[in-house]
Amino acid sequence: MLLQSSSRFLLKILESRAYSGPEKGVDLDCHSVEFDDVRYHIQFSVKSPQLMLISVSLPTPPPETVFIAGLPFGAIEAVKAAYGGVVQILDPPKDGYNLTMKLNLSKLPANEEQRHAVLVKISSVRELVLGAPLKVILKHLASKTVAPNVDSFVALVHRPKESYFVIPQADRVTIVYPMRFMDSVDTVLAMSFLQEFVEARRTAGLNNAPSCAWSLSPPPELKGAPADALAVNAGFVTFVILPSHVESGKLDRTVWCLSTFHAYVSYHVKSSEAFMHTRMRRRVESLIQALDRAKPDAEKTQTKGQEKSFKQLLLQSINQEGGTDEHGRT
Repeated sequence: MLLQSSSRFLLKILESRAYSGPEKGVDLDCHSVEFDDVRYHIQFSVKSPQLMLISVSLPTPPPETVFIAGLPFGAIEAVKAAYGGVVQILDPPKDGYNLTMKLNLSKLPANEEQRHAVLVKISSVRELVLGAPLKVILKHLASKTVAPNVDSFVALVHRPKESYFVIPQADRVTIVYPMRFMDSVDTVLAMSFLQEFVEARRTAGLNNAPSCAWSLSPPPELKGAPADALAVNAGFVTFVILPSHVESGKLDRTVWCLSTFHAYVSYHVKSSEAFMHTRMRRRVESLIQALDRAKPDAEKTQTKGQEKSFKQLLLQSINQEGGTDEHGRT
């Protein structure tokens, strides 16, 4: 399971507005929440049928992350470069949101295929904004340089009050994820899943994939990181990204997969838990059926008789409370 970068909710609204005439329009004011607490607020008025406001709220950043004007560094430049004149960034954004954009539907391409591509890109605003700092660093990795004005390790937000760390170098970029889970069962399953994840990387067919490691203690690259940021219960996962992983059109996919790794693990942990619960329920049902088949015929008859007597007593009690006798007379 790989999460899609575009928001289906946002894309459906954009398509309904872009492909319907103004005479079919209605006022729209709706909210949506995606995984990791990314929130959208979409507003549309028939008084201005060609304009739409899209506000985005990001996860609450922990203290170690760097936000510039309420957004990760590089986000404003990424939005302007991706959307051009179709979208205008409003400053300041709406209260309670990190980014507010005014979409001008009249500036969308006339070609239907190109228009759809632009709408998909706009509905992928989460990937664009949260992945902007990582994309800046990995772009420099492709040219085997280090991004200027970047510390020895960079903390990037990906969940409310949680961050992951990026250690940039000229020949590689190391990504470290502190793994936290609220539920104790999820923690145990996650630790097992992550260890198998590391082992699977060593198979012959995955020789070109980024190297992966898991440990209970923080890696030495995070020396000097805040203690709160390293307080985990499921260990640390480390990926090493090489220039070959961000070349030949791989950059955007690599950025998306890395920025949603915790959500990917959480999904598989919950799926595994649900699968095991289903298997346990089916096993219990099969054992009950086996026990029923193993009972002697006399015991089965006695049990049926007891069930019948209980039902008669229950019916008689109900009738008496309702003021009727066993024949149903008042």
